[in-house]
Amino acid sequence: MSERIQALSLFSGAGGLDIGFHQAGYNIQTCVEIDPRYAATLSSNVGHNRYFGNNTEVINQDVTTIDIERFRDVDLDIIIGGPPCQTFSAAGRRAGGVIGTGDARGQLFKRFCEIVEVVRPKVFLFENVYGLPGASGGEPWRAILEAFSALGYHLTYEILDAADYGVPQHRERLILVGTLDKPFVFPLPTHGPDSERETLLYSVRNAIADLQDASEKPSKGPGGLYGHLLPAIPPGLNYSYFTAEMGHPKPVFAWRSKFHDLLYKVDPDYPCRTLKAQPGKFTGPFHWHNRHFTIPELKRLQTFPDEYHIEGSAKVVLEQIGNSVPPQMARVIAEAISDQHLRPCVEGERHKRRPSGFKSSFRTRQRERSKRFKAIAMAEIERQAKDGTLLDEPRIFDERYRLPAKSFFETEKIDINDNVTKTSAEIEVVDRGDTIEISYVASGASAQEGFVQISGLTKYLDRINKIDVRCSLRSPRDIFFLWWVIQDAMIQRSRFFSLIDVYGHYANRGDTVVVEGNYGLGSDRPVNRALEFFLTSSRCGGLWDRKALQAQLEVTEAGLEALVRELRDLRMDIRTDVSHPILGKDRVICTYPFPLLSPKALVVSKARLLGDHATL
Repeated sequence: MSERIQALSLFSGAGGLDIGFHQAGYNIQTCVEIDPRYAATLSSNVGHNRYFGNNTEVINQDVTTIDIERFRDVDLDIIIGGPPCQTFSAAGRRAGGVIGTGDARGQLFKRFCEIVEVVRPKVFLFENVYGLPGASGGEPWRAILEAFSALGYHLTYEILDAADYGVPQHRERLILVGTLDKPFVFPLPTHGPDSERETLLYSVRNAIADLQDASEKPSKGPGGLYGHLLPAIPPGLNYSYFTAEMGHPKPVFAWRSKFHDLLYKVDPDYPCRTLKAQPGKFTGPFHWHNRHFTIPELKRLQTFPDEYHIEGSAKVVLEQIGNSVPPQMARVIAEAISDQHLRPCVEGERHKRRPSGFKSSFRTRQRERSKRFKAIAMAEIERQAKDGTLLDEPRIFDERYRLPAKSFFETEKIDINDNVTKTSAEIEVVDRGDTIEISYVASGASAQEGFVQISGLTKYLDRINKIDVRCSLRSPRDIFFLWWVIQDAMIQRSRFFSLIDVYGHYANRGDTVVVEGNYGLGSDRPVNRALEFFLTSSRCGGLWDRKALQAQLEVTEAGLEALVRELRDLRMDIRTDVSHPILGKDRVICTYPFPLLSPKALVVSKARLLGDHATL
C-alpha cells in the first residue's frame, strides 16, 4: 500500500492495538496515554517507522483534559482505542473494585464520543472487555451504543477470541466498529475450526519454540503455600485438579473457590488462557516445567515483536503486557477495516467475511475442553496412584501457626485502617469423631453465651461433618479471632488452606456447607443486629433489597451506610452501590457469614499470638 491510512490512538496503553494497525498499513499520528509508565514505553519505540508510523506524537495526558479542537482540522481516517476496562471486568468485580459507568473510568467512553464527533473519521474502533455488554444488566452498554449511534455511524460489534486470529492465547475482547458509509463485517477466523481451511490454532509450543532450552528439566514449583502442588498438576489444568469435582481423592480446594489462573499450567500444544495484568506468585500461566514464563516468552504469547521495548520494572512490564490487545488480532481486524472501508485492495479483500448468521463455536469448544481436562485429571490421578506419587497429604499451615487444643492467648487485631485492638481469650477444641466442639471465651465477656454451627463438612474434612462452637464475646471485634480459631480447627483436620477454600467463593458455591448461629451480642446496637442477621449462610451471597434490609436492621438510609462502614472495618465483606455501583442503589450484599481473614491481618496476628500463647 503506497499511502498509509491516518489514525489517532486514544487510551493507547503499551501500544498493542497500535502495532497491529501499523502492521496493516496505518500511520499512527498520535498516541494519547495517561499513565506515564505506559507512555514511556510508547515514546521509547517511536522515532522510526517500525511500530507506529512516521513522527508519531506521544501525549502523556488525561484524555479528558486535552483540547479536542487540536484534532478538528487534522486529516484522520480512523480513531482507535479502548477506555480502561477494570470497571467492567470480571477480575475487577471479584477483586472488590467498582463496575460500570458509575465509576469515573466508566465515563471515559463519553470523551471518546466527543472526539469522534469533532473529527468525524470514516471509521472508529472501540475495544473493551467481553463482559461489558452484560455489566449492570446491560445498562452501561446500551448507553454506549446510544451515544455512538447518535453520531450517525453504523455500529457493528462482536466478542472475539484472539486465538481464532492466530494468537497463542485465548483472550476475549469486545470490538465495536463504527462506519459512515456502510456496516462493517467482521472477518472470518483465520485459525481454528471456524476458519475457512480449519487451520490449527497457534500453540504455545510453536510460539516460543526457539526461546526454549532443550536441556531444561521440570522444577519443583515456586514454593510457598501452594507452590508445591504445581508439579502434580497436568498441563492445561489449574488448582481445580485438587478438587473433588475433578475426582481427586484428597481435595485441597473447594470447587470454583479461586480465580481460574491459580496454579494454571499451560498445555504447550494449545493456546494458553488469558494473560493477566497483575500476576502473583501462584498466578499462572505457568510453563509446563513448573516455572513462570519469561518476559520474552510472554511477549510472544501476546504477539508483541521481540524487539519492541517495554519500559519499567519486571512488575510494570508484566502489567503492560497483560493489559494489551494482541497486535496479531489487531492486525487482522485492521486489514479487514481497510479493505472494506478505507483502502480497497485491487486483488480483493485479504480476509474472508463472516457469513450472515455466523455463530462462533468458541463456547462449545470451551465446554468440550472442560470435559477433556476432567478426563486428563482422572487419568493423571490414576497414574499417580499406581506409581505411588499421588500427592495425598499436601502441606497445610506451618505447625507454628497451629493452636493447642486447650490454650489461652493474648494478641492484637489489626483492622482495615491499621488500628490495633488487644484481645485475649480461653479456647478449647475437642474432637468427638464426626463433630468438633469449640469453646471460645473472651476475657471480660458478658455472661450471655452464643453459638455457631457449621454443617455439611464431610466432603471437605475427613470424618467430620459438623463443628459446634460455644462462645462468649466481649464485643463484635472478638468475632475476627473466633473465626480464626474455627478456621484453625478446620485446616488442622483437612487438606485445605483457608476458610474460603472450604466454604467456596460466594459467587460459585452450590455446596452443602451451612453456617448458622447467634453470637450472643444482643440487639442494642445496629452492628450487633447486622452480625447476628448475616451469620446465617442462607442470608449471604445473594442480593437484598436496601429498604427491606433497613427495616430488618432498624436503621435509616444514612444509618445503613454508616453500618456498612463499621461492618467492613470488622472485615465483613458487605457491599452497596457506594463501593460497588454494579449493585445499583437499591441492592446490598454480604458475601460471607464470617469475616475475611486477610493475609496481612493473619500474618501479624498469628505471629503475635504464637509468641504470647501458653498452654493451660
